[in-house]
Amino acid sequence: MVIVRLSGRLAFSGGDPVTQSDLRQMLVRKLAVAYFTSWTIVLWVSFPTTALEGAAWNAAGNYMSWVFILALYAAPAIFVYGSLVSSLLEAAALKLRMKGPREVVVSGLLHVVFGLCYGFVLQSSLLSIMGGAAAVLFFSCDRIIVRVIPSLTKKTRWISFTAPVLLLILIAGSIYATSPAMPPFTAKDAVQFATSGNGTTIDRFPKEEGQVKLNIGGYHVERETKVEETAQKETYHVVFTERWHKDEDKGQYRMIYEVSRGSMGAQGGEGEEPPYLQFK
Repeated sequence: MVIVRLSGRLAFSGGDPVTQSDLRQMLVRKLAVAYFTSWTIVLWVSFPTTALEGAAWNAAGNYMSWVFILALYAAPAIFVYGSLVSSLLEAAALKLRMKGPREVVVSGLLHVVFGLCYGFVLQSSLLSIMGGAAAVLFFSCDRIIVRVIPSLTKKTRWISFTAPVLLLILIAGSIYATSPAMPPFTAKDAVQFATSGNGTTIDRFPKEEGQVKLNIGGYHVERETKVEETAQKETYHVVFTERWHKDEDKGQYRMIYEVSRGSMGAQGGEGEEPPYLQFK
């Protein structure tokens, strides 16, 4: 078997089959291309959030969350679907002995077509656009790697592979450094967090610290939301109390929640459910 290198690719004369070594080399190259393409897509798509989130104290965390979500969807698609399609297209080009500008144009167009098809299958025009853009990047990166990587030293290759990670750290660090300091978690914030749920018992209580008086089914009802500080910094007890009376019938129902930034837990309660709510 005679192996001839054409523009950094392997061509086989006499119709000989591709060897395992050839397939291994192509697979490694495609995975490297998928790696750089995934990073490019993630950094490119997430970049606008650096301007949108710059004024928030948690902008860096929001940015990293967005990067993680993008990578969760983009990386598997590019590594699996993109690498497979590109490998099959390259194998077909070798079998048909296509080379030169014709091979570049045909292979490039087919990469874009299959990239667009990815979105069509999932019935998403946005994914079609992203798939087409990723296909162009994948094809371009593949051509660059074929020509550039062999001439690079081991150290330079290592730097190339770590560069996207360092760039992400630099962007996130810049956002963090320019973001305002985290504001204190106040009693008002605790009440707002505790009453933010929907479809819960707490919904009937005031959304701010204070009382409301109602008349329900002949019962005089008083509902109160109260905040109590605890020994722990920025941790509060939010107490929901409901009192009622009607002639000689009266009672009280109370729920206590411990609330801190981003978390809330029940701390017990006392009393019976109001009689005017038992049959609703």
